[in-house]
Amino acid sequence: MNGAKQPSKDEMVTPLQTLAISEALRAQLAAENLLAINSHGQEVLHGLDFDESKLLVECREGPPADTSMQERCAELVIKHERARLRIATVDDERTAAKY
Repeated sequence: MNGAKQPSKDEMVTPLQTLAISEALRAQLAAENLLAINSHGQEVLHGLDFDESKLLVECREGPPADTSMQERCAELVIKHERARLRIATVDDERTAAKY
């Protein structure tokens, strides 16, 4: 045994995996509270996993020519917006409960 202590699971730090977006877009999305960090240490759009978030960002940069991909992007927009509304509703309920 070499005497080196193995780090516990809690001590292991996973590097943040960010979306491939400009800092200006990241700042805009963050200011609008559209970004989150999931349990895997990945930057995501609320309500979407990392791959879905990447696809929606790509759709935002330029609509895909393929009709099925356009439909998928539209589905992701709806999924993301539903998640945002759920978050806003919970926040409103918490704020209302304070008064």
